[in-house]
Amino acid sequence: MSEEKWCARCKEEFPIAHEPTNWRMGQMRKLNKAPKWMQNRLKGEAGGYLCGNCYFDMLDEKESGNE
Repeated sequence: MSEEKWCARCKEEFPIAHEPTNWRMGQMRKLNKAPKWMQNRLKGEAGGYLCGNCYFDMLDEKESGNE
């Protein structure tokens, strides 16, 4: 069975970043590279990856207290 290649949060497809790297808009990294609190919020979601767009959105939500 092949691993799904879409973002666990927005369900969109993006290119997968080549590690090692930083989070960037328009690229995905494995979900296990995200902070634990993000992994916990997305637990149970299909995908296994997180796009940079959702990563930064989740950071903004946490900082503004709207998580």
